[in-house]
Amino acid sequence: MTSRGLGATPGQLASAARACPVFAAARTLADWVGTGREVTTRLVLKPAAAVEACDLLGIEPPSRKPRSALDIPPLMTVWAVAVTAELIEVTRGKAVPGPALATWDERAEDVLDAWIRCAQEAFGLVDEMYDDDMAHLAVLATLHENADAVPFDDLSRSIEEVCGTEGFLLGADRVSASTIAARLAEFGIVVPGEDDVEPTPLGRHFTDVVFRQGAPAADVDAEALIGSVSGLPPRLAVLLSRPWLSSRGPGAAARELLAAAARATGERRLTAIALTDECGPEAEPAWREWVRDDGLGAYARSRLADWAGAEPTAEDRAWLTVDTVVTALDVLPPELPTVLVVEAAWARIGGDPSRVVPLLANSGHPDAPRLVALLTADPLDPVVRTAGPPPPRPDRAGVGYELEVRLCEVADPPVRRRLEVPADLTLDRLHEVVQAAMGWENAHMHVFAHRTGHYGAPDPELGHQDEAAVAVSRVLAEVGDRIRYTYDFGDGWDHDITLKNIVPVGDPVCTDGEGACPPEDCGGPWGYEDLKATLADPAAEGHADLLDWLGLTAAADFDPARFSTEDVNRALSRLA
Repeated sequence: MTSRGLGATPGQLASAARACPVFAAARTLADWVGTGREVTTRLVLKPAAAVEACDLLGIEPPSRKPRSALDIPPLMTVWAVAVTAELIEVTRGKAVPGPALATWDERAEDVLDAWIRCAQEAFGLVDEMYDDDMAHLAVLATLHENADAVPFDDLSRSIEEVCGTEGFLLGADRVSASTIAARLAEFGIVVPGEDDVEPTPLGRHFTDVVFRQGAPAADVDAEALIGSVSGLPPRLAVLLSRPWLSSRGPGAAARELLAAAARATGERRLTAIALTDECGPEAEPAWREWVRDDGLGAYARSRLADWAGAEPTAEDRAWLTVDTVVTALDVLPPELPTVLVVEAAWARIGGDPSRVVPLLANSGHPDAPRLVALLTADPLDPVVRTAGPPPPRPDRAGVGYELEVRLCEVADPPVRRRLEVPADLTLDRLHEVVQAAMGWENAHMHVFAHRTGHYGAPDPELGHQDEAAVAVSRVLAEVGDRIRYTYDFGDGWDHDITLKNIVPVGDPVCTDGEGACPPEDCGGPWGYEDLKATLADPAAEGHADLLDWLGLTAAADFDPARFSTEDVNRALSRLA
């Protein structure tokens, strides 16, 4: 077996894997573990050992007295690789050398398999994929498709193409190409230059595994192919489908795909059509078989018109618009506020509403009435408006909002606050209210994340829009609407803020709640769990240091269930 076109043997690839920075560090960590190192209930090194490991690996911890190893992301990257590669094994409260350590320098194929497994997990290619994972996949796809070094600008365009507005993720922040390149370099996949990145033989092998060996088998039927790539951005779906398409030839592949498209609905139908488009003009005979079909006819006539150098009819364009927009809307989260669904639909459609709405209504598509009703209805009122774009979101001056602020990933007890605030309160003021109500010290950065964008202190580098220019009612319009508030980007304290009710307007006030605010800088939800466990166990390593850090004389002085509406309202009154 050799790497794609580069002549690298498994032994050479395994040597490169062992030498990559993160695997070399994992090996060093495994040797250091020796006869055993104690771990916490979260199965990570205890704080003192974590600092010792950082010193060994040349990692600068954020503090010489961390609450947990989880507070040190570079160490946790190496730790995760060491455990996944079985260089380290965690058992009976200790980390000990794993079974792979004894044969690490001998079994090339085992090392290479472990490296591939670790890289797939590190870049989110194993389970459900999130925005950053899609960005990683976009960069890997670009590297796979290019034989030479790839400029950072090309990688950035690839990320934007795959992640920019996919799924109507409007205003979402994107991880940069240079950041991804640095992560890939840790695994020996690329060598970053000043303006570009050069894939290594190991990197070529990895993209080959992801996009060729990991592609759907050539002998599966069209339905199975479509099911395996549906939901991916079109470019990635096509890339993974190329082995299947090549095994059949354009004409045969198009016939199978269109037959499957006729039986499919929604996103799978659009995936089948996108794959058929990859077959190019040689698929023309297959398309001609569907020109009179109620479901695929508009697509077929549109493709044939394109190849003839003509414009599709207005009716066909309208039919296709309804089909693609309704399909895209159907995969949006059901809890998404109606007003944002309307905004997303108009962003996709574009054009003059006075012309567009009648065309859509007369397209003949079975879902046209549903889409037109959505586009012409005021999402804040049950009455139907005349045709036109969605109205601006009202600031709702003169009414109040009852909000629930709940700290995510914290339980036993949960931490939440029930607040009443003016609906026209701006987000910068809501930030101050949340800080006071929860009990934070307002010592770190924050951001509000919403489908319409990210709002905080204006920052072109972070992509944050000005929170002072946006009223709460602009992002919370209907009961049940929700926005995410994140405080302290290091610890990552996420809060869900949900509109529970419309109430009479008044000054900010807390009406209910539970749970004490976690201590600042304790390491986020996981660190907080470790903190509570360490305080509860007088024999735990770091118990005395933790009391000193918290300024407590006894663990009983810290009560995670402590809450008082009176205390919160005193803090809120100081804001006024």
